[in-house]
Amino acid sequence: MVVLPGYKWLEVVPGKRGGRPTIKGTRITVDDILDMLAAGWKPKEVAEEFDIPLEAVYEALRFASKTLKRVRVVTEASS
Repeated sequence: MVVLPGYKWLEVVPGKRGGRPTIKGTRITVDDILDMLAAGWKPKEVAEEFDIPLEAVYEALRFASKTLKRVRVVTEASS
């Protein structure tokens, strides 16, 4: 198991859910949470559905935001 520094609720367990970040002690991935929020669920509803702390939902959002800030999109000009 790899604990992600600065995150209380997130871990990465090799071989579990493809090595994607999950909520500690569960198989719930950050992208599972993002998918539900994108579908219109409220953070509190996601927490209740998965029986996880609301803080874990917000931490997943913070992780996703910080991860996206490191992504660079490379494009080519069309001719």
